[in-house]
Amino acid sequence: MEFTDRSERILKNAEDVARQTTGLVYPVHILLAMLEEKTGVCAELNMSYPQLKEVLHARIEVIYRVDSVEGTIIPLFTMNASEETKQVLEIAEQRMHRYGQLVINEGHLADGIFRSADPKTREILKGLDVEGMHHIVCTARDMVVHLRNYTLPSELNTQTTFRRAQPLDHAALIDFVKTHFGAGWVESIDNGFTHEEIPIFLALEREKIIGFASFDVSRKRKGIFGPMGTEKTIRSRKVGYTLLHLALNEMNDIGYEYAVLGEAGPLEFYEKACGAVVIPRN
Repeated sequence: MEFTDRSERILKNAEDVARQTTGLVYPVHILLAMLEEKTGVCAELNMSYPQLKEVLHARIEVIYRVDSVEGTIIPLFTMNASEETKQVLEIAEQRMHRYGQLVINEGHLADGIFRSADPKTREILKGLDVEGMHHIVCTARDMVVHLRNYTLPSELNTQTTFRRAQPLDHAALIDFVKTHFGAGWVESIDNGFTHEEIPIFLALEREKIIGFASFDVSRKRKGIFGPMGTEKTIRSRKVGYTLLHLALNEMNDIGYEYAVLGEAGPLEFYEKACGAVVIPRN
């Protein structure tokens, strides 16, 4: 399993919390560690539920006070963890694969906790606003990038061909999107090809599309970046990073003060790549 930097911090902190409480890593410790994380949607979770840490600690004392479980070895931790924690990680990995992603993030971890069938985890969560917490941490979120002082970064991919889409690219791009991401983005791509100057950038190798990024195409609204997607196999080569910045640079040239990243999936990627911040739900 591979994890984002934030998820790795969460798991490390979960172990620290477990060491101070039960001596065994349980799913609730991962949730507590999320509340300690001060970045991204985890910070919003903490602000939205300021009493949650206190409630969870109180329930740990009651629910796990007589527990002789030895636990199991999970390479992620230096101490034993419960079988339920192992199952949460497996659910998180399944969710990651379902969305075509390569690393486990905090949303995947939280989804594993909230979907757990473990009786003790269910008891820990009983009566809490699980639906609200799930919406904050586990669903795609809008983000914003301020463009007033934007400059195109220098560390772009220079080995791949990048160019603006042309009318003759329509069929090939639709086929690429359907093959790799399903039909959900087709309408947005079609919208892009109605523009005189198509607001879509392509990444190509041997004249074959391997990625794209668009703006001003989602719901026909201006100032919205996305959708964007690349082939899984090339996601470590800064193809997505370069496409993102080609689009943001164009939006900046047009004169947009900011770009809204609609329903951004890998939040940490956008945070690091362009300083995007999550727009709070409230």
